[in-house]
Amino acid sequence: MNLVNSLKKESDKMKRRGSKYLIKEINEKLILRTIYNNEKIDRASIAKQTGLSPAAVTKITAELINQGMILEAGSAKSSGGRKPILLSLNPDYGQFLGVKIGVGYIELAITDFTGKMFENQRCDTESSDPVSIVEVVKKCWNKCNSKSDGNLLGIGIAVSGVVDSKEGIVKDSFLLGWRDVRIAELLKKAFKCEVLVMNDVDSFAMSHLWLGKAGQYSNAVVITLGIGIGGALIIDGKIHTAKGGVGEIGHMTVVKDGTTCSCGSKGCLEAEASFGSLVKKVASTTKNIQLRELYKSVKQSESSEIEYLRKAKNIDPEAFESVFDEYAQLIGIALKNIINMLAPDYLLIGGEALEFKDHFLNESILFAVKNAFGRLGDNVIFEIDELGEESWALGSIYNLMDEKLFRVSQK
Repeated sequence: MNLVNSLKKESDKMKRRGSKYLIKEINEKLILRTIYNNEKIDRASIAKQTGLSPAAVTKITAELINQGMILEAGSAKSSGGRKPILLSLNPDYGQFLGVKIGVGYIELAITDFTGKMFENQRCDTESSDPVSIVEVVKKCWNKCNSKSDGNLLGIGIAVSGVVDSKEGIVKDSFLLGWRDVRIAELLKKAFKCEVLVMNDVDSFAMSHLWLGKAGQYSNAVVITLGIGIGGALIIDGKIHTAKGGVGEIGHMTVVKDGTTCSCGSKGCLEAEASFGSLVKKVASTTKNIQLRELYKSVKQSESSEIEYLRKAKNIDPEAFESVFDEYAQLIGIALKNIINMLAPDYLLIGGEALEFKDHFLNESILFAVKNAFGRLGDNVIFEIDELGEESWALGSIYNLMDEKLFRVSQK
């Protein structure tokens, strides 16, 4: 069921029971979503698509125009008589800021009111301390904002680990070393605007719901491979979050009594197949003195680890291939487990490890399909991310837009 139909049903229920305020909120958000979906649409078409009366559409759109949220954007072709006036969201009404907090960096994406990105910035971080992170976000934002002077409507945060989105708390992020960090509260004080926090892979998946193909399937899974390993589950076009820990694919056990993971367990996929693990395995496998020396200078950051793997591929291809042969099997086991547990229609693979996809991905998928239960793997559609790095931050903006513009509050 798409959101417009869902809101229409909610509107019908509220007409039978509920406050006038709630009915008005539902109808406004129904109209905003309809305008967004169509980019440009006339009032009569809005009434037809939403089921609202022409009078209600005229009244609500007039209020939205007065608020500056929508504007008249030309006219449509007419089959006779007066040309209908088209309405669209006003891109200049305000801006949204999305922030992906990574290990050793933050990634900023800034969009206009329609969700169109016009600025993307990456800034390195020296510390994962939450207060320091907020300072870097402010510095990075001020650098970007010097080029524009828009009203900041809200901030979306994408961060690894278990997240309590309702309270704005990062409950556990082992990559960042965070526990019960009230990151939304810190950013609200710094920016004086609404802040919504979500898991970073959920944010990545949200981008693919809005811009990619994930929304075309009733049951989809997203897995990301890189400095960490994560996942997201999409059911009927919505990201399933439960209590904030859904999709922790990186913490399924793949090796009995294996490497100790940052979470405290042993043999987790992330402990055996993250960039940090791959770097360590290359360094212990290679006989090349240069690579062993380079290993001593590797930092626990995405850029440092991926740079080491790039050099290893060129300096000692044999050691590199040996490590990635094992990596292919580990990822294949994980994909097989996902297929057996969730039987997805669509499985999207993303993350920084795709830079090395020629050295593992086909083998991983073939292993998963061949070893999945029965024929569960035969009809799974596998695809890789083509939206790019900015999708990690953009998804948090789409989540924010959904919350502010299209989703009815549950208060």
